[in-house]
Amino acid sequence: MIRRATVLDVEALSRHRSQMWLAMKDILPESYDEMYRLGIDYFREAVPAGSYLGWVVAPVSDPATIVGGGGLLLRRVAPYPDGRGGVSKSDQQAHILNVFVEPQYRRLGLARFIMETILDWCRQEEIGSVTLNASSAGKPLYEQLNFTEVRNFMKWKIE
Repeated sequence: MIRRATVLDVEALSRHRSQMWLAMKDILPESYDEMYRLGIDYFREAVPAGSYLGWVVAPVSDPATIVGGGGLLLRRVAPYPDGRGGVSKSDQQAHILNVFVEPQYRRLGLARFIMETILDWCRQEEIGSVTLNASSAGKPLYEQLNFTEVRNFMKWKIE
């Protein structure tokens, strides 16, 4: 089953985010506890405020055990090129993040289920633009869901 995340889910949200970064080798094992603690603080504020919209997956037989999830951040973007030489009006943009499934529950279609749920919500809310950052493991799924790479994206690195 899948449901919207609540403030009662902050520990699972932070655990999954921390495990995701650790698995991608973007944090060192010794940084896991700090990432987890900072995530708890973030989700305790962001979930009730609505600045982070999350979904969690649990087995029907054990709804208290969260085995996966994902979320999004919403923002209003300025008008932008539509890719065909025209202009898209200013609208809401969703940035999907934290798509994660516990290792023992992978290869069961849960990541697709999470993504389809989030994308269905975006369609219902008429979100005009949806972005995400793809890991190498997630990229094939995102491509199947019609995401394409944008090659002019850059990230500033603080020195």
